[in-house]
Amino acid sequence: MKKRMVTALVHNQNGIFTRLMGMFHKHQYRIESLAVASAYPELKDVSKMSVILEVEDDHKFLQLVKQVNKQVDVLFVTDVTDEQVIERELAMMKQLLV
Repeated sequence: MKKRMVTALVHNQNGIFTRLMGMFHKHQYRIESLAVASAYPELKDVSKMSVILEVEDDHKFLQLVKQVNKQVDVLFVTDVTDEQVIERELAMMKQLLV
């Protein structure tokens, strides 16, 4: 299996992330990482979603990307696997007061 990274710009509507995760689940993709953030402060109703998936078949993966792009609240989807991107992991730490 190889890893593929997809980013999507979506409208902040109720249930959009649930619908998209349902599509990934329906096609039996394992989600390794998911990050959602407000990418552009001036666009308060738009979020950027980045997903890293484990993929077996590239053709099936490209079909999924096309299906995600057809969703009403999705502005556009990009496969950024072969592009140079900065990967980082965030850890949330809780400081205990003694």
